Amino acid sequence: MKTHRTKLKTWISRWALACSLLLSLSTLASAQERYAVRPGAGQPTTHTNFRPNLPINSNELFPSTSPVSVPNYGDQLFNQSPYQQQPVSPAPSHAEPSIDDELTYRYTDPRMLGFLHSTSMNQLTSLYMEMSQMIDQRHVSPSSYEQRTERALASLARAIQNPTFLQAVRANGYSANVQQAQSELSGLASRQPARSAKEALGVMQYAASVLNRSLGIPMEATALEFINGTIDSLDKYSSFVPAATAQAPSAGLEERIVGIGVELKAHDQGMHIVGVIEGGPAESAKLQQGDIITAINNQSIAGMSLNQAADMITGPEGTSVNLTVNRNGSTGNVTLPRRSVYVSSVTGVKMLDPSRKVGYIRLKQFSESSTKDLDAALWKLYQDGMKTLVFDLRGNPGGLLTQAISISDKFITSGSIVSTKGRNAEDNTQEVATFDRTWKIPMVVLIDENSASASEIFAAAIQENNRGVIVGRRSYGKGTVQTHFPLRTASGDLKLTTAKFYSPNGREMAGAGVIPDVNVPAATAGLEFSPEQDGDIIAAIRLADDGRPADMANRAGSTSNRQGVNNFSL
Repeated sequence: MKTHRTKLKTWISRWALACSLLLSLSTLASAQERYAVRPGAGQPTTHTNFRPNLPINSNELFPSTSPVSVPNYGDQLFNQSPYQQQPVSPAPSHAEPSIDDELTYRYTDPRMLGFLHSTSMNQLTSLYMEMSQMIDQRHVSPSSYEQRTERALASLARAIQNPTFLQAVRANGYSANVQQAQSELSGLASRQPARSAKEALGVMQYAASVLNRSLGIPMEATALEFINGTIDSLDKYSSFVPAATAQAPSAGLEERIVGIGVELKAHDQGMHIVGVIEGGPAESAKLQQGDIITAINNQSIAGMSLNQAADMITGPEGTSVNLTVNRNGSTGNVTLPRRSVYVSSVTGVKMLDPSRKVGYIRLKQFSESSTKDLDAALWKLYQDGMKTLVFDLRGNPGGLLTQAISISDKFITSGSIVSTKGRNAEDNTQEVATFDRTWKIPMVVLIDENSASASEIFAAAIQENNRGVIVGRRSYGKGTVQTHFPLRTASGDLKLTTAKFYSPNGREMAGAGVIPDVNVPAATAGLEFSPEQDGDIIAAIRLADDGRPADMANRAGSTSNRQGVNNFSL
C-alpha cells in the first residue's frame, strides 16, 4: 500500500510540475456574453435542419389528410456563438440526468466526437487548467477540487461500461479488467484528495494511464471525460461546448437554415415530429405534428438517438432524403429536398375570435429576429382591429436575454423587468422599462411547464408589473444565467452558470418559476389541442370578456394589487 501511494504521489507531482511548465494562464478572455440556457437533462426536443422529399409524381405524403390545426412548434436550439445568447430546451421533468444519460448524450454529439478524435494529451492538459481557472473565477458557486475530482472519476467508472462511450473511443472494454479498473478509480480520490488544479490534473493523468494500460482506452478519451465529469460537478447547465465544424455542424438554429423543416424528439419507433416549420418542404409534403419517422433512406431508426437520426437526415443544400413516416397506423414514404428555410420565432398570427377581436401570437423562442417579427405581427393584428392579445409562450424554452428584456419593454410602461446577481460585478444587472412607445393592448400570457428562462423573465415582468393576466401552468423554474467563455487552448466555449435572475419584486426564480394567475389543468389544455378545445385559450377568451386584462392595461405602471385575478376559475 505504501509503495502504491508513493507511486501515485509521484505521478501527481510529475504532472503538476508539467502543467505549471506547459501553461501559465493570463486574465480571462473578455469576449463574454450572457446566455439563457436550456434547463435540465433528459431527451432534448431539437430542431434538426431537416426536410422530407416527395414521392415521384406527388407533392405530398398523405394527400387526403388535413394538417392538425394547432400553432406550429418551432426550433429550439441556436448557434452557440460566443457573441450570442443560447436558449434552453426544457426537459419533460426536473429530474437530474444520470451519468449514463450524460455519457450517451455526449458521445453521440458529432461535435464532441470530432473534438475527441482531433485533440492531443498536451492540449487537454492545457484545456483542463484553463477551464479550472475560469471556474474558480466566474462560476456562481464553484465546487471544490475534491468534489470535481470525485465526480470526474465517477463518470469514468461508468464510462468504461457504457457502450456508447466505448464505441466512440474505439475500445472494447475488456470485461475481465473492468471491475478492477473501477475499483482503482473509486479509491483514487480518497487515497489522494485533490486540493488544487495541479493536483487534480495529476489525478486525471494517472487515471488516463490506468485505463490505457488495463482497458486499452486512449489517454485522450479518459482526459476528455475527466474534464466533462469535472464540469458536471458544478450544475446541470454548465458544459464544454466544442466548436462546430463542417463534419460536425452545430445542432443550433439560425434564422435561415438548410434542412427539411421539422422539429423532432426521440420515440420508441423512431423520431416523433413535434413541429413543422412554415414554408418548408415538410409543410409542403403535409407532414404534421404527431407523425413518426420510422426509417431514413430505408434504414430503421428505432432506438436511435436524436443526434444519430439528425446526422442521417441532414446534408448539403440541394440533396434529398427519403423518410418512412407513420401516421395513425398508416405508413408512407416521402423524399424531400434539403433547402434553405426562414425560421421565424413568431407563428400562428391570427384572430382567435373575430367578433371579440381577440388576437393570437405564439412566440416559439426569443431569437435575434423576435423583436422585428413580433412588431410585424402586432401591427397586422392592430390593423385587423385587435382589442385583446393572447401571447402564447407555452413550450418556449427561452433564448436571448436581450430579447426578453426588449420584448418586455414593448408592453411595460415603467418599472423593473429583471435583475441578475452573481459573484462578479459584471454579473450584477438591473433592467428597467425605458421604451416610450409601449403597446397598451390588454394582454393574456399563456405559459406551461416547458416555458423556461427568457419566457419566465417576460411572464414575471408582466405579472409583477400588473400588466396582464398569466394563464396556464407553473413554468419550468430555470432561474440561472449562463455565460459562454471562448477558450484559448481549444476550439470551443466553456459554458458556465455565472448568475441567478430575479423577478421585478426580487423573487428568486430558480426552482420556483412563475405561478399562473389562472391555473388550467394540463389534461384540458396545451399545444396539442385545437384552439376550440384548448383550455388555455378558452380561459384567455373568457378573461377578455370579463374585462380584467383591459383594466390592467389602463392601470399599467401602477403598483396596486391584482384584484380578483386569482379568483377566476373555469
